[in-house]
Amino acid sequence: MSLTKFVGLLAGSTLTLTGVSFGAVEATNDTTAQINELKAEIAALKSNQGEQWLTEQRADEIRGVVQDVLADSNTRSSFQQAGGATAGYNNGFFLSSADGNYTLKINALEQVRFVWNNTYQSTSTGPDGNDANQWGFENRRTQAFFSGNVVDPSWKYLVGFAYDAQNDPYDNNNSSDGNPNFNLYYANLTKSFGNGFSVTVGQMNVPWTVESQLFNAGSTQMGDYSIFEYQWGAGQQVGALAKYEADMWRVQGGWYNVVAAGETEYVNQWNNTDNASIAVAGRAEYKVAGTWEQFSKESSFKGEEFGLLVGGGVLWQNGRAQNDGAYYSNNPFALTADAQAKFGGFNVIGQLLWATGAADAENDSNWGFNVQGGAFVTDDLEFFGAWAYAQTNDTTNFLQAGANWYFAKNSMKMTMMGIIPLNNQAAGGNGANDNLRGYNGGVGLGTEDNNFSFVWQLQMMF
Repeated sequence: MSLTKFVGLLAGSTLTLTGVSFGAVEATNDTTAQINELKAEIAALKSNQGEQWLTEQRADEIRGVVQDVLADSNTRSSFQQAGGATAGYNNGFFLSSADGNYTLKINALEQVRFVWNNTYQSTSTGPDGNDANQWGFENRRTQAFFSGNVVDPSWKYLVGFAYDAQNDPYDNNNSSDGNPNFNLYYANLTKSFGNGFSVTVGQMNVPWTVESQLFNAGSTQMGDYSIFEYQWGAGQQVGALAKYEADMWRVQGGWYNVVAAGETEYVNQWNNTDNASIAVAGRAEYKVAGTWEQFSKESSFKGEEFGLLVGGGVLWQNGRAQNDGAYYSNNPFALTADAQAKFGGFNVIGQLLWATGAADAENDSNWGFNVQGGAFVTDDLEFFGAWAYAQTNDTTNFLQAGANWYFAKNSMKMTMMGIIPLNNQAAGGNGANDNLRGYNGGVGLGTEDNNFSFVWQLQMMF
């Protein structure tokens, strides 16, 4: 090899090695710069996190929280898949557990009315020195009810609260002053043993007359209880009731603190002042045709099937000297007989009562009757009338007549009614009738000698 070629080869190799060395150094410098940049970013991140970095312990805590959230989510998902609670409206707002063992239903009744009353007194010498014409608005009834079952469907409960502007047969604080009352209405527990047999304990309607089988005044035909019920009804009491209901028969009987309390404060606890020695009442019914549901209200709407129900009641109380007299005596024995017929557009109710003794005449026999009915002239307009008569120390004789305009059956209706006493009768009465159960004011009559009363009422019930 010539000297010239060797020198050229050596120079080329040197240049090549020099280029490789320079390239390696340049690459090393770039990597170092990137590492330094990452370190600066990590340092800034640590600073922003307040030196709380994602340590292994912190990671374990986060994983634990995530697992708890997932477990709760699975529980909720399982509950939904199992059906969960149900809610809605079915003759009242209801809430039910998935298995149906715990249920709650809410119902209400609201009645607002206007009353105009005229008495026999002149305008200058009217009742208590006032004008013989009296009128005004009032919140007649505001009632709320809570019902359902607990533990299983065989254990049922019913609780109700009521505001009443006036007294009525089912006003638990039935007093002569006529002041508005806010009180407990229903409070009872029922155990069903199957085959139609059940036992109820607590505060309940006393099974006695036709209207004692209605849930409240909203189910009546005239928007209020009949004068017959005001005069003779046993109202509500605390006690124990046994009931048997079959397809055709229904029999029930109860033992109570009192069953003819009159104007005594409502007896909802035992004591030595008001309790009677014995106070029992019962009722039996035979359904010739129709369904029991038909007879949970008084009117018969167009399109309903024919229904016929006959029934009767018995009431017996052995009172003591300290017990307050009522329309009955302290020791009454009384019987009722009644029949109801529904014809899918009109209805008829007949009631007859016989009792021993009025409030100030224990040994006298007293009797009374009520004839009531109504007919629909259209699908929504019903005319009705009633005649109530009672032969006691002071005879009472009343006519009632009016009309209902149904917007949604009993759920929403307007009632207009006139009341005519046939024998110059004061609702509060004089003499023995001072002990009446306060249908003065309640049904729309004044306390003085009545000439005529007019009632206009709007009802909402659900």
